Amino acid sequence: MNRTDLPEYAEDAAILRFYHLDSLDPEEWIDDETMDNNPEQEKESMQQFQHPEEEMNTSLTKSQSANDLQIIDSSDPLGIYSSIFPDELSRHTNLSVLKEKSSLMIANKAFNPRRFLLQVHKDTSYNDLVLGEKRLREDVDMRAEALKSLVHQNFDRFVSAKNTIDHVYEEMKSKQLNENKGYGTIDIKRALDDANTRAEQVYGPVVERRQRVEKVRSTLYILQRYRFLFNLPSSLLESIKQTKYETAIRDYKKGKYLYQVLKGDVESNGITDVDKDSGITDLHRKVFDKIWAEVSKIVVELQNILLRMLADPWRSMDDQEKTINFLFDLDTKEDPAWFYLDSQYRWITGLMQETYAASIKKINMLKQEDNDSEESDVKRSISLKTAIEQIPLKISELNNDTYPELQIWQAISDLVKSQSALLLRCLPDFWRLSKAFIEGKFANKANGGAASTPSFDSPSSRRRRVGMDMGKVEQCQRMTREIVNQYASLISDYFSLEEKQIQVRKAADGSNKFIMPSFLPLNANSVYVSEFLTLIISDLANCVNDINAINLAGEAFSGLASLMEETRSKFVDVVCKCWERDAKTFYMLEEWILDPQNAQITTLLKRYYDYHKFCARSAYKIASLSAVSLDISEQEKRTIAPNYIEKVRESFLDSTYSFLDGLIQLTFTDYTPLNDREELMLAKKREKIDIHSMDVRILLTVSNLDHMRSSVMRKLIDLFESAFNVRMEEDYRTQIDVVDKLDEIFFGDYIKRKSQLIRDIIRQGILMSGIDWSSIPKPQEVHPFVYEALMTLVMVHSQISSVAKQLIPRALSKLLENMASDCLDSFRQVERFGMGGMLQATLEIEFMHQTLSQYVTSAASDTLQSIYQTIEQAYDPQQQHSGNLQSELSHVKELLVFSRKSTVVQFLCFKQNKDRKKTQTSH
Repeated sequence: MNRTDLPEYAEDAAILRFYHLDSLDPEEWIDDETMDNNPEQEKESMQQFQHPEEEMNTSLTKSQSANDLQIIDSSDPLGIYSSIFPDELSRHTNLSVLKEKSSLMIANKAFNPRRFLLQVHKDTSYNDLVLGEKRLREDVDMRAEALKSLVHQNFDRFVSAKNTIDHVYEEMKSKQLNENKGYGTIDIKRALDDANTRAEQVYGPVVERRQRVEKVRSTLYILQRYRFLFNLPSSLLESIKQTKYETAIRDYKKGKYLYQVLKGDVESNGITDVDKDSGITDLHRKVFDKIWAEVSKIVVELQNILLRMLADPWRSMDDQEKTINFLFDLDTKEDPAWFYLDSQYRWITGLMQETYAASIKKINMLKQEDNDSEESDVKRSISLKTAIEQIPLKISELNNDTYPELQIWQAISDLVKSQSALLLRCLPDFWRLSKAFIEGKFANKANGGAASTPSFDSPSSRRRRVGMDMGKVEQCQRMTREIVNQYASLISDYFSLEEKQIQVRKAADGSNKFIMPSFLPLNANSVYVSEFLTLIISDLANCVNDINAINLAGEAFSGLASLMEETRSKFVDVVCKCWERDAKTFYMLEEWILDPQNAQITTLLKRYYDYHKFCARSAYKIASLSAVSLDISEQEKRTIAPNYIEKVRESFLDSTYSFLDGLIQLTFTDYTPLNDREELMLAKKREKIDIHSMDVRILLTVSNLDHMRSSVMRKLIDLFESAFNVRMEEDYRTQIDVVDKLDEIFFGDYIKRKSQLIRDIIRQGILMSGIDWSSIPKPQEVHPFVYEALMTLVMVHSQISSVAKQLIPRALSKLLENMASDCLDSFRQVERFGMGGMLQATLEIEFMHQTLSQYVTSAASDTLQSIYQTIEQAYDPQQQHSGNLQSELSHVKELLVFSRKSTVVQFLCFKQNKDRKKTQTSH
């Protein structure tokens, strides 16, 4: 008989069973897992030592547990909020509501941290959560210290209470008031047992009873022996609830091995023959089958949980690989690696479509808000003017709220960035798992697990050992290729890459007009187009290069290389056409304001230089970008394809000629403000420049052309030759010829109109003023028409000096040549000169000659000499030998000197600076 069955040891045995101890003097603390997993058993054990009155108190305590909810602390353990409930709970709150809300309290056993954070702190910032965690740790440390202090302070009370309890217990045993003595009724019980025994001896077979006792004892032994298997369902559920999947899988594999041993499918060296014959019957095996069926249901549920986790696209690749291995360990019927690949493929393609649709919706909304319903040269020119001013800045980093067109371009750039970021986020992990799947990495792990249990062979493990399904291998490569192709297709569809050439249609004036691609904003200027297309293709190149680094198999990468080439060709074409289009209307940006750094030209040339240089540089960046490179900065060293060089070169030249053509309309058409709101401020900057005078516009344009010829065109040509490594000397000479022709047109028109005024004055004074050159008396003064002609030149001098001083010598020299020619033509029409007429004509021509001596050219000098000869030839022969001719010439010289002195102030502008300073000092 077992020692614990004797009456004197019954009490000790009860204590050992209650506390699940092996000895009354244990040397170490052992957690009782059985009691934790079986609350009913704990309840029964507690009732063995419970007084009937205590049972009543227990029932009362349960009924009052709901009232305890009213005094539970609802403060926020993180210290962020004063209470975890937005609305304070009243005493009349429904009990079910209190129970539900009490699960959010940290003191509750059903407290779930994830649910707590989702419901209470769903709007709390990350920094506040970090501070809350710090406060919670400090509070826990403080409470632990308080608990230690409490134990230290009350340890003597605990020892006293323990001694008192032992004393009471010994006294109860001495008075036989214990369970083993039946609380004083043991004698009666023994008498009754004796009577019952005698009755059983008479009426019941002792052998049958003995067999039943042995059967029960055997069952208890089985329960104790295979306690792990019986507790397996509850332990699995608890591990799943706590998301301890590794623990659940370890317990499952252990239980699976034990179940196989009990079924006889696996031989175990740890089970002896005695153990095998120790009472495991078919009935026991049926019980084990039922337990394993329950375990299988729980495992199926765990598999579903892991599959849902596997379908979560945002989990890291390492976590997903671990989940796949978990599913292999659980003997799932579905291949988890293939399940993940398929779900990732469907998610990636779907997310790319959703992201693309959201980007398109945002772009269309911004275009509608822009209120541009039709193309407008004025709107595009205003936008171009703003964009040129922003070139020194980083246009893509400006505040887009101020510029609606930049918002549209930023949205277009974000479309490519979002698609590229999505591809770079998902494709490398997808391809890495695909390679692991193709190389049989997971199949090898499954085979390795099967090797540890060679006699257990599941259908899934047999399938893996046969080899990888080549159809799935091809499917992996196909899915990777389709992801890449969908990315390329979405980019291609938006930027209309399938249209190789930009369409052209006839305008109302008969000229060709380009139909720009639909992705461009309606009135997009070439600077924004160049800036953002360069940015977009750079992002695209970075994405393609990063994808190339993962070494995709088959033809997957070829789609990206083709996309890159098509995009480069399209973008170069679009930049060039926008470049040419804006050059045709670039003259509208002329504000007729002198450049602060060079007062001889207007700000138009500075804008044109910046615009032309920026477009050419952007076209170079796009054309030189490569599809595959380790470093984007090395792209500048690449050789550009000849077709791109030729295309950019044509746009470079065409835009220059278009700009020069626009100067004709700019000069000969009255000024129209581009933006009325800025005109008042611009008028203040112009000061004395009369922009509505065609003469002023011509002079400024001629000055601009002169600067273009001497500086701007040479710089632009040199930059283009250096970047594209081509020679353009012939093109440069052609451009110079065009500029010279325009200069001849503008300057010739100005000189022609001014010369006409002087010609009318000269002809009127010489031929139609009533002067009889053959009989007029000796000269007394210079005729008024000479003063009038010279004053006209003074007005011309004043006009030119106010806008383009450097043109004064050129203009006055040309006007002097024409005026001398007009004088020559007029004097040739005079038949005879008398003494007075000859002296008067000589006086006036010499007066003009000396007054304008600074501007006398060789051609003018020859013409003046011809005038003298004409006068001499037409002088009356009868008066040629007069004796007083020399004295009269002396008188004319004196008169000339007097006239020069008397008009020195009026014609001071014709003197050189040093002569002008001397004259001002003398006066």
